[in-house]
Amino acid sequence: MKSPLLSKRLPTYITLIYLILSSLWIIFTSLTVDQMSMSAHDRTLVEIVKGLVFVLLSAIGLYILLKRFARASVTLSNEKYLSRHDPLTHLFNRTAWIEETTQALRHLGRTEARIALIDIDQLRYINGAFGQQSGDFILRYVADQARHLQQGTGDILGRVGPSQFALFMAGADDQRAQSAFENLFKTSLHPVQIGLNSFRFSLAIGICRYPQDAGTIPDLLNFASIALDTAKQTLDRHEAYYSQTAAKTTIAAMRLETDLARALEQRELRLHYQPILAVKDLSLVAVEALVRWQHPILGLVQPNMFIAAAERSGLIHDLGRFVLEEATQTLGQVEPIGHKPLAVSINLSTLQFNHPNLTQSILDCLEEAHYPSERLIVEITESTLMTEPERISRILDELKALRIRVALDDFGTGYSSLAYLQKLPIQILKIDRSLIEPMPMHKSAQQIVHALIDLAHGLGLIVIAEGIEHVSELEALKETGCDWVQGFLFSKPMPWNELHTRVQVERGGRFMANPAGMAIPDPEQDPEPA
Repeated sequence: MKSPLLSKRLPTYITLIYLILSSLWIIFTSLTVDQMSMSAHDRTLVEIVKGLVFVLLSAIGLYILLKRFARASVTLSNEKYLSRHDPLTHLFNRTAWIEETTQALRHLGRTEARIALIDIDQLRYINGAFGQQSGDFILRYVADQARHLQQGTGDILGRVGPSQFALFMAGADDQRAQSAFENLFKTSLHPVQIGLNSFRFSLAIGICRYPQDAGTIPDLLNFASIALDTAKQTLDRHEAYYSQTAAKTTIAAMRLETDLARALEQRELRLHYQPILAVKDLSLVAVEALVRWQHPILGLVQPNMFIAAAERSGLIHDLGRFVLEEATQTLGQVEPIGHKPLAVSINLSTLQFNHPNLTQSILDCLEEAHYPSERLIVEITESTLMTEPERISRILDELKALRIRVALDDFGTGYSSLAYLQKLPIQILKIDRSLIEPMPMHKSAQQIVHALIDLAHGLGLIVIAEGIEHVSELEALKETGCDWVQGFLFSKPMPWNELHTRVQVERGGRFMANPAGMAIPDPEQDPEPA
């Protein structure tokens, strides 16, 4: 592609330079030959040589000029191309995509179209953990797959953000869009191999309708972004269409993320602690740290809401560091209870494992608080292990080398694999309440739990039964050899000063079950502990 201005001026430049140089050559060589005394034969030979030299010099000059102009033309062409295209994927950039789709919309009239925003979840974490080249590979891979969604000249694909692509589907209805995106989702189900590493990524897609939702590209792109936020919050599906309800939800979610950033900065969050007790004598052996947020306007915000907001906004690492700092500094100042120092257990979300320096970050917090690493327990869920078992296993090995214990949380909730217990560096197994609850009424449930506990003990694991709410469940667990228990039967999560006061009045750090044998009501119960 040549610059139009350069293409118009090129013949003029070459002609002008040729005229000047050839005229100078004729004049000076003729004057020089006239001053030389020679025969007619010699003069003829000189004229022939002079003509040949002129032709040779003209050819060299023209070659240099044309090559220089060609290089300038290519440079200008590249600059023009890069001003409208993403250099990594060679798709339209955001500015060019908006220009092209705006023009396409004018020709489309009132014919239906769909505008979709396609986002690669966790791309920045992949960049941080594995390097920019890995992220670039995934971007090119998704771009190549998205190109297959274009079914005609009216469809326009572009890269409009660091991890986002936009697709304009001319003349498309919901059925065509749905079919196209289902094919795209299938490509993300398979791991991508980059060198020795295997990556899994997920896609989220937000879709809006023209002309039903809006009539201009900026508005349509904005509404598709709102739908994208909705898609990221949907557990069972990864695409969503724009609606006014979704818009209100997205605005509320954005406000929550902003407020959470402020709360973290001003340290407005608080930790509550739930006791973990030894089954044999109900003595206190550890506490689980759970984060709470009393919003100044919204009141108590449920953990599953603001933890999801932290993960969407990238604040999950700051939130995790706050929990670790607060817990270790608090527990580091506590005198041993019942002649045993207390351990503290914290939860790590899946996204925290994408932090490039997770192990070092944990170690820094422990050293700053002067808290012994052997008194820290980190809880991970089975769903976390499912993401990238090999990489997460390496991180768990690093934690084990620091004498930090790892607990597998929610065991028995759907992803259970006995292979994890053998292969991964896990020291504690937490059996989910869904397995504990039917034990008093069903012998088979008790046998299953008993078998799991025997298996865990055979592997040298400590077993915690969580979610204990009734005395009958505690009695059933005593017959299985379970090591530790945790639940509302003994205590709800509470601020440290309240828990410490209660410990001091209990019998040597031993907790008594609720006499009524029922769970203690707690409006702050964690649907998903943090």
